[in-house]
Amino acid sequence: MAQQQGSNVSIIYQAEPAFKTTPTSGEAQILPFVSESFRLNRNLISSNTIRSSRNPQSPVRGNMDVTGDLNFELAPQYGRLFRHIFGYYESAASGEAYQHIFKIGQLPEGLCLEKRFTDLAVAKYFKYNGCRVNSFRMSAKSEGFVDCTVSLMGAKETVGNSSFNASVTDLGHTPFDGFECTLKQGGVSVGIATQIDITLENNLDGNTYVIDGTGERYTMPAGRAKVSGTLTCLFESTTMYELAVANTETSLELIFTKGTGAGTSGNERLTFYLPEIKFQPQAPVVGGPQGVVVELPFEAYYNDDAQASALRAVLGSSTSVY
Repeated sequence: MAQQQGSNVSIIYQAEPAFKTTPTSGEAQILPFVSESFRLNRNLISSNTIRSSRNPQSPVRGNMDVTGDLNFELAPQYGRLFRHIFGYYESAASGEAYQHIFKIGQLPEGLCLEKRFTDLAVAKYFKYNGCRVNSFRMSAKSEGFVDCTVSLMGAKETVGNSSFNASVTDLGHTPFDGFECTLKQGGVSVGIATQIDITLENNLDGNTYVIDGTGERYTMPAGRAKVSGTLTCLFESTTMYELAVANTETSLELIFTKGTGAGTSGNERLTFYLPEIKFQPQAPVVGGPQGVVVELPFEAYYNDDAQASALRAVLGSSTSVY
Protein backbone atom coordinates (compact mmCIF):
# COMPACT_ATOMS: atom_id res chain seq x y z
CA MET A 1 0.00 0.00 0.00
CA ALA A 2 1.32 3.48 -0.92
CA GLN A 3 1.11 6.21 1.71
CA GLN A 4 -0.02 9.59 0.43
CA GLN A 5 2.73 12.23 0.49
CA GLY A 6 1.63 15.73 1.45
CA SER A 7 3.95 17.25 -1.17
CA ASN A 8 2.01 15.47 -3.93
CA VAL A 9 -1.45 16.65 -2.88
CA SER A 10 -3.09 19.27 -5.05
CA ILE A 11 -6.20 21.34 -4.39
CA ILE A 12 -8.35 22.62 -7.24
CA TYR A 13 -11.26 25.04 -7.04
CA GLN A 14 -13.97 26.49 -9.22
CA ALA A 15 -16.97 28.77 -8.76
CA GLU A 16 -20.31 26.99 -8.41
CA PRO A 17 -23.22 27.97 -10.69
CA ALA A 18 -25.51 27.66 -7.65
CA PHE A 19 -24.90 26.93 -3.98
CA LYS A 20 -23.87 23.27 -3.44
CA THR A 21 -23.95 22.61 -7.20
CA THR A 22 -20.89 21.07 -8.88
CA PRO A 23 -19.84 23.00 -12.00
CA THR A 24 -20.10 21.01 -15.23
CA SER A 25 -18.28 23.42 -17.54
CA GLY A 26 -15.35 25.82 -17.42
CA GLU A 27 -11.90 25.31 -15.97
CA ALA A 28 -10.85 24.64 -12.41
CA GLN A 29 -7.67 26.24 -11.09
CA ILE A 30 -4.86 24.87 -8.97
CA LEU A 31 -4.90 26.44 -5.49
CA PRO A 32 -1.32 26.52 -4.13
CA PHE A 33 -1.19 26.17 -0.34
CA VAL A 34 1.19 25.73 2.60
CA SER A 35 -1.06 23.66 4.84
CA GLU A 36 -4.78 23.06 5.36
CA SER A 37 -7.25 21.73 7.90
CA PHE A 38 -10.43 21.75 5.81
CA ARG A 39 -12.52 18.61 6.36
CA LEU A 40 -15.84 17.10 7.35
CA ASN A 41 -16.58 16.68 11.05
CA ARG A 42 -19.71 14.86 12.13
CA ASN A 43 -20.57 14.18 15.76
CA LEU A 44 -21.99 10.96 17.12
CA ILE A 45 -24.79 11.78 19.54
CA SER A 46 -25.08 9.44 22.50
CA SER A 47 -28.41 8.09 23.71
CA ASN A 48 -29.65 8.76 27.25
CA THR A 49 -32.11 5.85 27.22
CA ILE A 50 -32.14 3.58 30.28
CA ARG A 51 -32.71 -0.07 29.32
CA SER A 52 -31.87 -2.19 32.38
CA SER A 53 -28.18 -2.43 31.47
CA ARG A 54 -25.10 -0.27 31.84
CA ASN A 55 -24.18 -0.91 28.20
CA PRO A 56 -24.52 2.10 25.90
CA GLN A 57 -26.94 2.20 23.02
CA SER A 58 -25.87 2.86 19.44
CA PRO A 59 -25.33 6.61 18.81
CA VAL A 60 -26.98 8.58 16.03
CA ARG A 61 -25.44 10.90 13.47
CA GLY A 62 -25.02 14.64 13.93
CA ASN A 63 -25.07 17.31 11.24
CA MET A 64 -22.18 17.75 8.80
CA ASP A 65 -19.74 20.46 9.85
CA VAL A 66 -17.42 21.19 6.93
CA THR A 67 -14.89 23.77 8.13
CA GLY A 68 -11.18 24.49 8.29
CA ASP A 69 -8.33 26.79 7.33
CA LEU A 70 -6.17 27.03 4.24
CA ASN A 71 -2.79 28.70 4.70
CA PHE A 72 -0.93 30.21 1.75
CA GLU A 73 1.73 32.74 0.76
CA LEU A 74 0.34 35.88 -0.89
CA ALA A 75 0.86 35.91 -4.66
CA PRO A 76 -0.74 37.56 -7.73
CA GLN A 77 -2.29 34.25 -8.77
CA TYR A 78 -4.97 34.24 -6.04
CA GLY A 79 -7.40 36.53 -7.87
CA ARG A 80 -10.17 33.90 -7.97
CA LEU A 81 -9.85 33.37 -4.23
CA PHE A 82 -9.98 37.12 -3.58
CA ARG A 83 -13.20 37.29 -5.54
CA HIS A 84 -14.72 34.95 -2.96
CA ILE A 85 -13.04 36.69 -0.02
CA PHE A 86 -14.47 40.12 -0.87
CA GLY A 87 -17.60 39.50 -2.97
CA TYR A 88 -17.59 42.47 -5.36
CA TYR A 89 -15.35 42.14 -8.40
CA GLU A 90 -14.68 44.01 -11.61
CA SER A 91 -11.96 43.77 -14.25
CA ALA A 92 -10.80 46.10 -17.00
CA ALA A 93 -7.97 46.19 -19.52
CA SER A 94 -5.14 48.57 -18.63
CA GLY A 95 -2.74 48.78 -21.55
CA GLU A 96 -1.17 45.34 -21.99
CA ALA A 97 -2.33 44.29 -18.52
CA TYR A 98 -5.61 44.00 -16.59
CA GLN A 99 -6.76 45.74 -13.44
CA HIS A 100 -8.87 43.72 -11.04
CA ILE A 101 -10.80 45.46 -8.26
CA PHE A 102 -12.14 43.60 -5.21
CA LYS A 103 -14.47 45.25 -2.69
CA ILE A 104 -16.68 44.12 0.17
CA GLY A 105 -19.96 43.08 -1.41
CA GLN A 106 -22.40 40.23 -1.92
CA LEU A 107 -20.47 36.96 -1.77
CA PRO A 108 -20.66 34.62 -4.81
CA GLU A 109 -22.84 31.53 -4.61
CA GLY A 110 -20.03 29.26 -3.48
CA LEU A 111 -16.89 27.36 -4.39
CA CYS A 112 -16.34 23.73 -5.26
CA LEU A 113 -13.02 22.57 -3.79
CA GLU A 114 -11.29 19.26 -4.32
CA LYS A 115 -8.34 17.65 -2.53
CA ARG A 116 -6.55 15.12 -4.75
CA PHE A 117 -4.85 12.15 -3.09
CA THR A 118 -3.18 10.52 -6.09
CA ASP A 119 -0.39 8.53 -4.39
CA LEU A 120 -2.88 5.96 -3.12
CA ALA A 121 -3.19 2.60 -4.89
CA VAL A 122 -6.61 3.86 -5.96
CA ALA A 123 -6.57 7.65 -6.22
CA LYS A 124 -9.21 9.42 -4.12
CA TYR A 125 -10.76 12.83 -4.65
CA PHE A 126 -12.38 14.64 -1.71
CA LYS A 127 -14.89 17.12 -3.13
CA TYR A 128 -16.43 19.91 -1.05
CA ASN A 129 -19.50 21.80 -2.24
CA GLY A 130 -21.01 25.02 -0.97
CA CYS A 131 -17.71 26.48 0.25
CA ARG A 132 -17.55 30.12 1.31
CA VAL A 133 -14.84 32.25 2.93
CA ASN A 134 -15.66 33.05 6.55
CA SER A 135 -12.54 35.12 7.18
CA PHE A 136 -9.24 36.20 5.63
CA ARG A 137 -6.09 37.03 7.59
CA MET A 138 -2.84 38.49 6.28
CA SER A 139 0.46 39.25 8.02
CA ALA A 140 3.21 41.24 6.28
CA LYS A 141 6.67 41.63 7.84
CA SER A 142 9.98 43.19 6.87
CA GLU A 143 11.28 39.95 5.39
CA GLY A 144 10.00 36.61 4.19
CA PHE A 145 6.72 35.62 2.66
CA VAL A 146 3.39 37.30 3.37
CA ASP A 147 1.47 34.73 5.40
CA CYS A 148 -2.26 34.45 4.66
CA THR A 149 -5.09 32.27 5.92
CA VAL A 150 -8.65 31.80 4.74
CA SER A 151 -11.11 30.14 7.09
CA LEU A 152 -13.61 28.22 5.01
CA MET A 153 -17.06 26.86 5.67
CA GLY A 154 -18.73 24.29 3.43
CA ALA A 155 -21.92 22.29 3.04
CA LYS A 156 -20.96 18.73 2.14
CA GLU A 157 -18.15 16.32 1.34
CA THR A 158 -18.13 13.65 -1.38
CA VAL A 159 -15.32 11.12 -1.82
CA GLY A 160 -14.88 9.65 -5.29
CA ASN A 161 -12.45 7.90 -7.63
CA SER A 162 -12.32 10.70 -10.19
CA SER A 163 -12.09 14.47 -10.29
CA PHE A 164 -15.14 16.67 -10.81
CA ASN A 165 -13.21 18.49 -13.57
CA ALA A 166 -10.37 17.14 -15.72
CA SER A 167 -9.76 20.60 -17.21
CA VAL A 168 -7.41 22.30 -14.74
CA THR A 169 -5.38 25.50 -15.14
CA ASP A 170 -2.17 26.15 -13.23
CA LEU A 171 -1.48 29.90 -13.07
CA GLY A 172 1.84 29.28 -11.31
CA HIS A 173 2.91 30.76 -8.00
CA THR A 174 5.21 33.80 -7.63
CA PRO A 175 4.74 34.96 -4.02
CA PHE A 176 5.46 38.46 -2.78
CA ASP A 177 7.96 39.04 0.02
CA GLY A 178 8.68 41.76 2.55
CA PHE A 179 11.16 43.51 0.26
CA GLU A 180 8.39 44.09 -2.30
CA CYS A 181 6.13 45.81 0.22
CA THR A 182 5.47 49.50 0.88
CA LEU A 183 3.21 50.81 3.63
CA LYS A 184 1.53 54.21 3.71
CA GLN A 185 -0.42 55.88 6.51
CA GLY A 186 -2.40 58.96 5.64
CA GLY A 187 -0.85 58.85 2.17
CA VAL A 188 2.72 59.06 3.53
CA SER A 189 5.21 56.19 3.58
CA VAL A 190 5.76 54.66 7.00
CA GLY A 191 9.45 53.93 7.42
CA ILE A 192 9.32 52.49 10.94
CA ALA A 193 6.66 49.77 10.60
CA THR A 194 7.84 46.25 11.41
CA GLN A 195 4.62 44.32 10.81
CA ILE A 196 1.01 44.78 9.78
CA ASP A 197 -1.80 42.28 10.30
CA ILE A 198 -5.17 42.65 8.57
CA THR A 199 -8.32 40.56 9.07
CA LEU A 200 -11.54 40.58 7.06
CA GLU A 201 -14.43 38.69 8.65
CA ASN A 202 -17.52 37.82 6.62
CA ASN A 203 -19.36 36.38 9.64
CA LEU A 204 -21.08 33.53 7.85
CA ASP A 205 -24.11 31.94 9.47
CA GLY A 206 -23.32 28.23 9.51
CA ASN A 207 -26.22 27.22 11.74
CA THR A 208 -28.63 26.67 8.84
CA TYR A 209 -29.45 22.98 9.14
CA VAL A 210 -33.00 21.97 8.26
CA ILE A 211 -35.01 18.76 8.61
CA ASP A 212 -34.36 17.34 5.15
CA GLY A 213 -32.52 14.11 5.90
CA THR A 214 -29.12 15.31 4.62
CA GLY A 215 -27.41 16.90 7.61
CA GLU A 216 -26.01 19.52 5.22
CA ARG A 217 -26.07 23.29 5.61
CA TYR A 218 -29.06 24.53 3.61
CA THR A 219 -27.73 28.05 3.05
CA MET A 220 -24.81 30.09 4.32
CA PRO A 221 -25.74 33.80 4.50
CA ALA A 222 -23.02 36.36 5.20
CA GLY A 223 -23.38 38.80 8.06
CA ARG A 224 -21.93 42.28 8.49
CA ALA A 225 -18.28 42.41 7.48
CA LYS A 226 -15.63 43.43 9.99
CA VAL A 227 -12.16 44.71 9.09
CA SER A 228 -9.53 45.00 11.80
CA GLY A 229 -5.82 44.61 12.33
CA THR A 230 -2.69 45.72 14.14
CA LEU A 231 0.14 47.98 13.02
CA THR A 232 3.46 47.46 14.81
CA CYS A 233 6.08 50.22 14.65
CA LEU A 234 9.40 51.13 16.21
CA PHE A 235 8.73 53.55 19.07
CA GLU A 236 10.46 56.74 17.88
CA SER A 237 7.74 59.27 18.69
CA THR A 238 4.20 59.48 19.99
CA THR A 239 2.77 60.65 16.64
CA MET A 240 0.91 57.41 15.85
CA TYR A 241 -0.22 56.98 19.44
CA GLU A 242 -1.61 60.52 19.51
CA LEU A 243 -3.76 59.70 16.48
CA ALA A 244 -5.29 56.88 18.51
CA VAL A 245 -5.85 58.97 21.63
CA ALA A 246 -7.48 61.75 19.60
CA ASN A 247 -9.69 59.22 17.78
CA THR A 248 -8.50 60.74 14.51
CA GLU A 249 -9.52 59.13 11.23
CA THR A 250 -6.63 58.15 8.96
CA SER A 251 -5.92 55.63 6.20
CA LEU A 252 -3.57 52.77 5.38
CA GLU A 253 -2.25 51.44 2.08
CA LEU A 254 -0.29 48.23 1.70
CA ILE A 255 1.40 47.94 -1.71
CA PHE A 256 3.15 44.85 -3.11
CA THR A 257 5.10 45.39 -6.31
CA LYS A 258 7.00 43.05 -8.60
CA GLY A 259 9.35 44.58 -11.16
CA THR A 260 7.89 47.76 -12.58
CA GLY A 261 4.41 47.12 -11.21
CA ALA A 262 2.92 47.69 -14.68
CA GLY A 263 0.71 44.60 -14.37
CA THR A 264 2.35 42.54 -17.08
CA SER A 265 3.78 39.08 -16.37
CA GLY A 266 6.52 39.45 -13.75
CA ASN A 267 5.47 43.05 -13.05
CA GLU A 268 2.34 42.50 -10.96
CA ARG A 269 1.10 44.91 -8.31
CA LEU A 270 -1.35 44.23 -5.50
CA THR A 271 -2.57 47.09 -3.30
CA PHE A 272 -4.78 46.88 -0.22
CA TYR A 273 -6.61 50.09 0.66
CA LEU A 274 -8.12 50.87 4.06
CA PRO A 275 -9.37 54.42 3.39
CA GLU A 276 -11.08 55.01 6.74
CA ILE A 277 -9.58 53.63 9.93
CA LYS A 278 -9.18 54.56 13.56
CA PHE A 279 -6.44 53.31 15.85
CA GLN A 280 -7.22 51.95 19.29
CA PRO A 281 -5.08 53.60 22.01
CA GLN A 282 -2.57 51.08 23.32
CA ALA A 283 0.47 52.61 24.96
CA PRO A 284 3.91 51.06 24.40
CA VAL A 285 5.27 48.79 27.11
CA VAL A 286 8.81 47.79 27.98
CA GLY A 287 9.33 44.05 27.82
CA GLY A 288 13.07 44.08 28.33
CA PRO A 289 16.28 45.93 27.48
CA GLN A 290 15.74 45.75 23.71
CA GLY A 291 14.22 48.49 21.56
CA VAL A 292 10.61 49.38 22.35
CA VAL A 293 7.83 48.95 19.78
CA VAL A 294 4.28 50.22 19.80
CA GLU A 295 1.39 47.98 18.73
CA LEU A 296 -1.66 49.84 17.50
CA PRO A 297 -4.83 47.84 16.89
CA PHE A 298 -7.19 49.43 14.38
CA GLU A 299 -10.63 49.03 12.84
CA ALA A 300 -11.59 49.99 9.32
CA TYR A 301 -15.06 51.11 8.32
CA TYR A 302 -17.06 52.77 5.56
CA ASN A 303 -18.47 56.20 6.19
CA ASP A 304 -18.08 58.46 3.17
CA ASP A 305 -15.16 57.19 1.10
CA ALA A 306 -15.87 57.32 -2.63
CA GLN A 307 -15.04 53.63 -3.12
CA ALA A 308 -17.67 52.57 -0.53
CA SER A 309 -15.64 49.71 0.93
CA ALA A 310 -13.83 49.47 4.26
CA LEU A 311 -11.20 47.31 2.55
CA ARG A 312 -10.51 46.94 -1.13
CA ALA A 313 -7.77 45.33 -3.17
CA VAL A 314 -6.55 46.26 -6.64
CA LEU A 315 -4.51 43.71 -8.57
CA GLY A 316 -2.65 44.45 -11.77
CA SER A 317 -1.81 41.25 -13.65
CA SER A 318 -1.68 39.67 -17.10
CA THR A 319 -4.70 37.42 -16.34
CA SER A 320 -7.81 38.83 -18.01
CA VAL A 321 -10.45 37.56 -15.58
CA TYR A 322 -10.66 35.61 -12.33
